[in-house]
Amino acid sequence: MKWIKRYTLLIILTCGGALSHAVYGQFVYRGFRIVNKRIKRVEIPFEMHSNLIVVPVQINEGEEELKFILDTGVRTAILTNDLYVEGIPSPNDRVIHLLGAGKEGQVSAFVSNNVSFTLPEGVEAEGNAMLVLQEDYLQLDNHLGVRIHGILGYELFSRFVVEVDYSTQNLILHRPEHFKPRRSYRELDMTIEDTKPYLSNLQLQINDSVYVQVKLMVDTGASHSLLLNTGSHPRIKVPDKRLEGYLGRGLSGEIYGAMARVDNLKMADYELEGIITSFPEDSSLLLPSQSRTLHNGNIGGSILKRFRVVFDYANQKMYLKKNRLYGKDFEYNMSGMELIATGPLLSLLYISKITADTPAQRAGLREGDMILSINGRRPPELNLGLYSAFVHKKPGKKIRVRVLRNGKVLKKSFRLERVL
Repeated sequence: MKWIKRYTLLIILTCGGALSHAVYGQFVYRGFRIVNKRIKRVEIPFEMHSNLIVVPVQINEGEEELKFILDTGVRTAILTNDLYVEGIPSPNDRVIHLLGAGKEGQVSAFVSNNVSFTLPEGVEAEGNAMLVLQEDYLQLDNHLGVRIHGILGYELFSRFVVEVDYSTQNLILHRPEHFKPRRSYRELDMTIEDTKPYLSNLQLQINDSVYVQVKLMVDTGASHSLLLNTGSHPRIKVPDKRLEGYLGRGLSGEIYGAMARVDNLKMADYELEGIITSFPEDSSLLLPSQSRTLHNGNIGGSILKRFRVVFDYANQKMYLKKNRLYGKDFEYNMSGMELIATGPLLSLLYISKITADTPAQRAGLREGDMILSINGRRPPELNLGLYSAFVHKKPGKKIRVRVLRNGKVLKKSFRLERVL
């Protein structure tokens, strides 16, 4: 059986290490700061889409507010389209070529310097570099169902102790000299390598075998739960019970591989069981050797959202406290179909991928069908977030779908089915 599961930001920007000399050698980096010197911390509300943290950002003075994903896997801020900010890129900005996850080869971006960023609550930065993609290679809008203009990473994490409260959707930025972890938090040693955070000495169990010690990157810009590289350790193998096919889209194209459950992952005093894990094909993750840090995979948002998470880059510590989502089972799309959002308001929904021998396929739905309603909900009330909530619920739930195909309205129904 072929299965489709989209991981929107699957290792899309790990090319940052290869860019460090080209980008950072051209300007004086002044970094983020809290303007009011008397304040020890600020709280910034964020939106969460597909387990990703989305914060409001203003680029340069007088420009409109944009939406950026907060991503620990990104070294240099990225603007996903060169149409979003007036005057960026400038005629003098040079073009560089990037190679990220996927099989379609290099993509092009401008390097813009001396860019300023403003976040809510008086958080500002000046003199930054930013990569500006020449085309919207990532197509984040279509796959998240909301306008996403860019990605922000190391520039923020390196300046503050960053606390993410997934339950209340609040981002707390602490001045490092004033931060003291609460006693209820569990402390983990974290290393910062090539600007990215890694946890070592984690214990992983696959196929009921002995535990394997693994090193994983903590990636807030990945919507999945866990990704493992099978070539990184002889005991990291795809379980026999698996689903193969399309995993998502990276900076350099589509990514394929397998999806399966791993038995257990131990982090400090916490144990997570039955984790839906992606195992991408090695060729999909081919990156420049100078940008790679040896590790076994990464931890994404579907795991992180089960905790209150603190990143302390200065002291190389990470703190965790479980929240109300901690005990929930790991689930996935049990319908067998993926949707994308299109149109000026992203309110037109289409079936982008559908898999053989899944509930949606057996019900007669097809790729290209336009969604008119699901369980009585119509766009724009029906969006990708609400659809995800429908198809990640318990098996057996009935899904009623109205679609438009070749000018005809069709009604289909099926029940959700857990196949992994």
